[in-house]
Amino acid sequence: MLILLKRTNGETTPFRNAKFIPAFYFIPKSMIDKCGAEIKSIPHNPKKLLHDWNTIATVESDLFKLVIVDAYAYMVWPFMGLNGKLEAYSGYEPSWLFAHAAPYWICAMQDADIIPTPQVLLKDGGADQNFGYVSEEEITGIFDWLVPQTMEQHNMNAIIETANEFRCFEDFDERYSTQKVDFYRKWYHTRTRHPMISLEGYQEQYAETHDGQEWDISDDAVDIESSVTSKVQVEQFTATLTDKDKQILEMRMEGATLEEIAKKLGYQNHSGVLKRIRRIGLEYEMFSGDDLGFMDKNII
Repeated sequence: MLILLKRTNGETTPFRNAKFIPAFYFIPKSMIDKCGAEIKSIPHNPKKLLHDWNTIATVESDLFKLVIVDAYAYMVWPFMGLNGKLEAYSGYEPSWLFAHAAPYWICAMQDADIIPTPQVLLKDGGADQNFGYVSEEEITGIFDWLVPQTMEQHNMNAIIETANEFRCFEDFDERYSTQKVDFYRKWYHTRTRHPMISLEGYQEQYAETHDGQEWDISDDAVDIESSVTSKVQVEQFTATLTDKDKQILEMRMEGATLEEIAKKLGYQNHSGVLKRIRRIGLEYEMFSGDDLGFMDKNII
């Protein structure tokens, strides 16, 4: 049901975002303090809110809705039974989407009589009551049972389990995270066409297939296993790159400057080439598990 508001020009129109006002009063002070002066200035008294056109304009803004969505995502995330931080995932990932679906959580809280509906709170010019901030301890106590219950009600657990089983690159944010690294390693490992074996394992297989004859190493000083493994690993990683990325690496290895690469491949300037090389380097670090310095931008 819409909340109607009589404007200064006499026209009566829907009060945009009014449905989120009760939810706003449930956000802890620690979060509100990080949202800027406009949001902090919203009175915790519904009657005062309805009689202040500057406040009404703030409530009707996209900023107010964004604060509600983000605040509830961060409040419910610790209770969704997931590993890692919310920031590790992209806006395409199902659990991230559900965490940011504020109406689900707000409706569940209203059904459980934790917060009132906007119709009750704003009835007859608004409740003349000062609402204090809810403590984080109280939020924890409520969301500890409310979030799992809401997830079960909407069958979200099955959706999240499916998403975990069939992870893809788009599930993760561009920033570095442990979850992203683990996914990259698992992804590349499970897609290796020719699984690697240790040198000792190769020797045992050789003996079994050659009537017990031992495979000998001509020079013990040469670390054959390491060199072969590294070469195969690089080839496997390179096979995952686009033709353009391969061309960038080839030109760079041949001594071409960033400006020369940018000019040949159609980049506006060398900055785009530099960013692409670092991105390739980061992906290789995730693939190989080696720290080569790309994260700290020590090399290009």
